[in-house]
Amino acid sequence: AQEAAAEAERAARGAAETEQQLAEQRAAAGRRAVAADAAADAAARRAREAAAIRDAALVDLGRRAEAMAPLLPLMRRLQQWPAETLLAVPGDPETTLRGVLVLRSLMRHLSAEAEALRQAQAVAAEATRHAQAEALELDEARAEVRAAAAAVEAALADARSRHTALEQERMEAAKQAAATAAHASTLRDMLERLEQARARAEAEAKARAEREAGERAARLRAEREAEAAEGRAQAARDQAARDQAAREEAARRQHASAAPAVPVPQGGRAVPVAGRISRDFGDSGAGGPARGLTYAAPPGARVVSPCRGSIAFAGPFRSYGQLLIVDCGRGYHFVLAGLDRLDAELGARVLAGEAVGQLGDGGEDGRAALYVELRRDGKPVDPKGWFRVRS
Repeated sequence: AQEAAAEAERAARGAAETEQQLAEQRAAAGRRAVAADAAADAAARRAREAAAIRDAALVDLGRRAEAMAPLLPLMRRLQQWPAETLLAVPGDPETTLRGVLVLRSLMRHLSAEAEALRQAQAVAAEATRHAQAEALELDEARAEVRAAAAAVEAALADARSRHTALEQERMEAAKQAAATAAHASTLRDMLERLEQARARAEAEAKARAEREAGERAARLRAEREAEAAEGRAQAARDQAARDQAAREEAARRQHASAAPAVPVPQGGRAVPVAGRISRDFGDSGAGGPARGLTYAAPPGARVVSPCRGSIAFAGPFRSYGQLLIVDCGRGYHFVLAGLDRLDAELGARVLAGEAVGQLGDGGEDGRAALYVELRRDGKPVDPKGWFRVRS
């Protein structure tokens, strides 16, 4: 019995370590996807700028070449008959000298135009080479985006295939809480309902753990009384049995506790998407000051969890569209709205940087929008302070 219990304890510990490693791998894959989106976005911007410079250089080259075309026959004649040849022509010296000066001035002008044309050709050639190099970097950046996306998809598929019965029970409870919260009229009302549901679930789990622990303790007391009746000869064996029973009791309490069977590794704090802030916290608008941040992100960008915690809500809600709420603990909740696809399930535990969704194709400006709101005890706070602090 002792060996079996020890083997079960080792198996549980190994499973917990494996889940922690997999969670960290998912977070790393999510961070890689955000970094790849940011790099591809920057490469696309540089490629557009290089293409614009190339196009402008080619337009300038074409304009100068077109202006030079009618002058080419004259330039060939002047090369064959330099201005000084006029001095050998019989005629009025003053008129001849004036003609020589005019031809020399014309030659200087034509030479300057020819030099400008050569410089325009060089600029156009360099701009073309630069545009080609930037296009190549863009292709490489897009390849990294595809590779990062494949890694995220593989990690998500692995996570879905590894659901345990305990995780399934926890997710079912989260779904029931989210279903109740979905009837809320406001985002604040929703968060309050989710918090109440979480408190009820914790109280129920604690009561269940205490009840099971009491039953186990009663059984242990009965076993100890029976063992004591065997006499002094069995004292050593009885002590070993009591020690083993105590270890089993501790393991059972831990398993039945409201805390997760697999400890969530210490994550950090992650910016949820690649892109720039298009509307800052507190900016005025039609609905009053902004209570969160709006990111202008690349189309199809990956969205990651800004913190380690659990998914408290995932689905459509009012005018927010596809909405995701991450319970970060200590009264903090992150609201992510505007997603096109959700990759996190209700009740799932996530790390900071772990992929939880994806944006759509974007609007008329070619950018997709992600709304990010951070609430502490139900009240909006500026999320930038959270992102600046790295743990």
